[in-house]
Amino acid sequence: MSLNLYTPADGLYRTHVTWEDIEEDMQREFDTVASFGPNKIAKDIGDNNGFMSKMLLIEPDWQHKDKKLPEKFLVKILTQLAMQKISAEMCEKHEIENTFTDPKLMADLEVMQKMCHNAEVKTYNHLMKLPKEKMRIPKVYYMRMFTEWNPVKGYIIMEYLENLKSVPVYENVTPEEVKQVLRHKAVMEASSLEVSSDVRNEYISPFKSIFGAIFKKEVLDQILMMFSFFGDGKIVEKGDRLKSIIPDMVDLEWVDNMTKQFGMESVLCHGDLWSNNLLWRQKGDHLEMAAVIDYQTVHYGCAATDLVRLLCSCLSGQDRRAHWEPLLEEFYGYLKEEVGNRKMPYTLEQLKEAYRQYMPIGGFMIVPGIGGLFEILSETSDEETKKKGMVTAIEKTECLLDDIFFFHERNLQLRKQEKA
Repeated sequence: MSLNLYTPADGLYRTHVTWEDIEEDMQREFDTVASFGPNKIAKDIGDNNGFMSKMLLIEPDWQHKDKKLPEKFLVKILTQLAMQKISAEMCEKHEIENTFTDPKLMADLEVMQKMCHNAEVKTYNHLMKLPKEKMRIPKVYYMRMFTEWNPVKGYIIMEYLENLKSVPVYENVTPEEVKQVLRHKAVMEASSLEVSSDVRNEYISPFKSIFGAIFKKEVLDQILMMFSFFGDGKIVEKGDRLKSIIPDMVDLEWVDNMTKQFGMESVLCHGDLWSNNLLWRQKGDHLEMAAVIDYQTVHYGCAATDLVRLLCSCLSGQDRRAHWEPLLEEFYGYLKEEVGNRKMPYTLEQLKEAYRQYMPIGGFMIVPGIGGLFEILSETSDEETKKKGMVTAIEKTECLLDDIFFFHERNLQLRKQEKA
């Protein structure tokens, strides 16, 4: 059997992880002799949500229980099979070449996936030490890192949270609701201020390594082609304009050096803080944040990168324009509370200027997410959901594109003045 993440194996959902692995881990972690029963079930609940892993809901059918044990739990298994499936389906549907089957690309991606998984394990270990009431993360039962001796079984076993409501990128949350995520981010940043440079250096920046893949020509062409699916002439036109400014706009080297550029201290950033990685519960007429998940792109970098991604994906275009500045001020207040008597890692003005200058790149990085989910939406059978989702997605995308152009022009003028 091939020892890699892109060849189907004989474990759960064709991964390398087996029932025996998970059973042994749970027995050891819960110090129990109970075993999985004949009616155990593993259900893939991650379809259309995760690209880097399989998310399995396990119902173990415990036998010989000697204590209270979870009747359901999740196992997140690192694999390329999910991405292969999505890529193949999209390419077949739109009759374009699937570049994802290139062996070198798959091997390179595997190296990256393993680094991301190990970063997530390290991050959960760090966050689990923080007060539970401040850090909304799922309870983790066991995590297995990739090592030289464990090349193909990287996974996390965690609690299954009930009664959740996901809010995809073609829906919106309110500015008031998004403040809960800002509080979480403030706690995370403040907890990282005393972390040693040795530990910080174990994390890699996702921009050139992971997000850099988005900016390869063939991938860009596929993304920009998505604008034609909107069936909206204005958006297609704006997509063409976007294509023309990308070479000037995208500078991932600059993103990696933003903290130096603005005189800010690097802080622990989520790296992928957007709609898909936020779990909510409906409480009356508002949403309560249940957890922030998926820490695979965690790194030490500029706080503004998380904030741009969060506000662009969660808020309507209109709300983002009206509230981005007050929300950054609110976030800075939370950070001050968490930092206490220690030195703040940056000023509010530095944060706002970093936000403005990162906005074109960060806004563009949301576009593939809206495009991909837009396609899922277009296939839904519920006409009302489809219609409502389309209106939201188009408003969000139009505002996003206009603001990418606005801030790009602003930043170009600023750089001209600096040179002069």
